[in-house]
Formats: sequence, structure tokens, C-alpha cells
Amino acid sequence: MAKHITIPKNFMTIFIVTFFMSNALAITLLPPNDIADRFHNDSETIKIASSDFGHIVQEIPAAVFYPNSIDDIASLVKYAYNNSVPINVAARGQAHSTWGQSLARDGVVVNMTSLENRLNGSGIIVSSDSSLGSYADVGGEQLWIDVLNTTLQYGLSPVSWVDYLYLTVGGTLSNAGISGQSFRFGPQISNVYELDVITGM
Repeated sequence: MAKHITIPKNFMTIFIVTFFMSNALAITLLPPNDIADRFHNDSETIKIASSDFGHIVQEIPAAVFYPNSIDDIASLVKYAYNNSVPINVAARGQAHSTWGQSLARDGVVVNMTSLENRLNGSGIIVSSDSSLGSYADVGGEQLWIDVLNTTLQYGLSPVSWVDYLYLTVGGTLSNAGISGQSFRFGPQISNVYELDVITGM
């Protein structure tokens, strides 16, 4: 037997206000014009960016950001920070992340691999300094296998690297870069002279 249930007026008011507020918030999430064309939200892109490598954690982002430069990422971070509605931003390289570290529910996933060819066609520059010795200036989007191959051309190799080399530099450093060689040379993060942090400020 069907029962007649009366919905209180205050409940309906809350529902209607919530509905319009959520639609109004979507308007505030429009990206700035200078980076708007770098956002993708087609179903295939969103699907790929919604899961980590182990498919253990799944979070659906609002969009995936394909930066052309570090300045693009700085603009995104600044926009996310200054927005009236909090926007989650997560960097994603090869997505071999720990417990969804590269996922951003209802936020923006930054596809770091779109930066692979920066710095005059190479995100890896090997240099030498009298006080530091030899070192590589490497973008966080670069794979360790590419770092190894580039340094080998100079008769060098990283002091410490992970056991699987098809991971991004930024991804492994965000987890210290612990591997089978850590007992001799420390984790990768202990062998870093300098890190650039993008703050958007």
C-alpha cells in the first residue's frame, strides 16, 4: 500500500538552493583564457586519468591538463589556489602512483608527459661544475630510462635509480626513490642538489 509523504517546505528550499549553487560553482571553474585550450575532458581522457596503475584507487577528475610549459602549470596552480571553490590538482607521469597520488577527484590531473620535449627538445641536460661535479638537470616528466641513456653518452650514470626505469623522475622523487641501491647511495631524493617547486606565485 502506498503512503503519502509530505516533504517539508524547508527541505525543498534547501534542495533547490543546493541545486542552483552547484550549477553556479561549475561556472567559477572555467579556466583562464591563456590556458583554456590545454584542458581536455573527453570521456577517453577522463577514463585514463581516473585510475592509478594498480587500478586500486579510482577518482574521476573534471579535466586533464596538458601543459606546454612550466608557466602553464604555474598559471593552473595560481588559478586553483585563488579560485573561490577549492580545486584539486594532481601531477601524473606514468601513473605508477601510490594509493591514487596522481588522481584528483572533481579536480584537474596534470599530464606531465606533455612536457617531455621542453628545454630545446630535451628535458635532460648533462652539465659539469667545479664544486658540484657532473650532474643532470632533468624535468620531473622525464623517464629514468631516458636519464640513464642520456648520461651514458657522457660516460656517467645516476648514482641511485629505481629498479624499474620506465617511471618519471618526479613520480619517484615524490616517494623518495627507494630502490635496491638505496643501501649504498641512499634513496634518489638524497642525491638531488636542487628541486624547482611550482607554486603559482
